[in-house]
Amino acid sequence: MSTTEQELPGPVLEYLGEQSTMTLATASPTGVPHAATFLYVNEGPSLYFWSRSTTESARHIEQNPMVAFTVDEYTTDLNQTRGVQGVGECSVLLSGEQIARVADLFGQKFPALSPGATMSISFFRITPTEIQFIDNKKSSSASPEGVFGAEFHRERSYSVFGGLPTQTAQTISASTQLVDADADSVVARQGGPADKFFIVVDGELEVTREEGESTERIATLGPGDLYGEMAILFDRPRGTGARATKPTRLVVIDGDTFRAVVAQSLGTTRDFDQIIRDRLGRSAS
Repeated sequence: MSTTEQELPGPVLEYLGEQSTMTLATASPTGVPHAATFLYVNEGPSLYFWSRSTTESARHIEQNPMVAFTVDEYTTDLNQTRGVQGVGECSVLLSGEQIARVADLFGQKFPALSPGATMSISFFRITPTEIQFIDNKKSSSASPEGVFGAEFHRERSYSVFGGLPTQTAQTISASTQLVDADADSVVARQGGPADKFFIVVDGELEVTREEGESTERIATLGPGDLYGEMAILFDRPRGTGARATKPTRLVVIDGDTFRAVVAQSLGTTRDFDQIIRDRLGRSAS
């Protein structure tokens, strides 16, 4: 089980496992919205669904991978409302191994689905940056103001930036990208501009420093590790380079957003490091 799976609270994991459909909201590059309902399966906070590449949802995702989603149940009694709301980045699965694993998850959850029906569709993964759980059943009593005065019991259940205030976390989430780096690809070059900050989600980065004709390995970074913060804060070219040694998924934050968060909300890079590592299940090194 991955660290992200462990961090999603049990009741939320149970709820996602019990439900079958989600409403997915996408937008075109010009901001035209679209909503559609899909069957889904999940592994921890990651949600998977399938769609044909010709659908409007699939076309939007290809052009603009940021999505929002809702998993809930219909009820006319707002005091019984439960559901999950989240935002994140959506991508199509390309690895045959990943596709086979997700197809098997669908087969387990929806045994009536025909295996042959998966041949003409694509599988997609939603990697959330934030998930909220609504459970009005926790309320001790009905709202005295009736339907229009009902209050929703909302809890932030998962966030890559969970130690930050909600507004700050939402600002960062809106400025992040999920990037997949192939094995042996260069993520950052020594001497290049410090315009991006990286968080390793999966995979591995090798950090090196070149001096003359020699190259020294400085560190090997894995899930939860950070790269690039000091060069951004001191506004200087990168003193090291970084290369993916295996297929690696990264959260990328632009330099201006990182500086603003550190200056306005945290004060020190150490605090930011600790928050990210705690959220990803790693202790600060």
